[in-house]
Amino acid sequence: MLQITHKEASGFHYLQSLITFYGKGDQIAVTKENGWTLKINGEFGEGLPIEGNLVLKAAEWLLGLYPGHTKAFITLTKNLPPSSGIGGGSSDAAATIAALLDLWNLHLNAEQIKGLIKASGELGADVPVCLAHQLLGKNFFWIDGTGKEGEPIPLWQQEPLNLLLINPGVSVSTPGIFKAYDKVYDAAVESPKSYDELLSFLKTTKNSLTPAASELAPEISKVLKALESTPRCFLARMSGSGATCFGIYETAEKAQEACKIIKQSNPSWWAMS
Repeated sequence: MLQITHKEASGFHYLQSLITFYGKGDQIAVTKENGWTLKINGEFGEGLPIEGNLVLKAAEWLLGLYPGHTKAFITLTKNLPPSSGIGGGSSDAAATIAALLDLWNLHLNAEQIKGLIKASGELGADVPVCLAHQLLGKNFFWIDGTGKEGEPIPLWQQEPLNLLLINPGVSVSTPGIFKAYDKVYDAAVESPKSYDELLSFLKTTKNSLTPAASELAPEISKVLKALESTPRCFLARMSGSGATCFGIYETAEKAQEACKIIKQSNPSWWAMS
């Protein structure tokens, strides 16, 4: 869920969001090298820019904090569609930081980890929660703030939900979505107290960016309807600022069945279950 309570003087929107990490996605590998080199492959790797890539920015940023260490040859296997609202780029940056910490054999204490997570907001508003996932060993987090200035609150380490992710093959601009947002702000809510409350909690919440995103990319509404029509779908919702949407199912088998149903009618859509 993603709800917006107000806009800060800094210009950032104040968000309340519950974020989970699915366990499938892009992959990062690093090996020691005298300079920085980035190689991109994978289903969605073609055409992605090397220069200015957030992976290289994250690597340079970390070396600036811990100078004197070796640079690296970085391989990014891009399995997730770009600009799709599921945190792919931010997760890639966070995974790069975690991989380099391992490569350099740097063992940070709890206070150093907390400081590094907070500082990583310099790289982007979603990087801190992705780095927290890498370094704290949790896969559910609560955000109560602006991302850049707020700190992700770890909730639980649980088995991933039985999810089906669908992207209709369109990219949407996060700044564009926030610009189109109608600025009807939401009342603040309390985070769920336990994992057992998660699904009932989600039923009481929403993604406040869905109307604006659907207006800019009408395919989002089609994806949500397709998910809602599949058997045993507990909840269908847009992820982040779109255009990827997800369905939560009772079992992994039901998610896979739904994937087959939707792909039969919409073969050009990207799906992961």
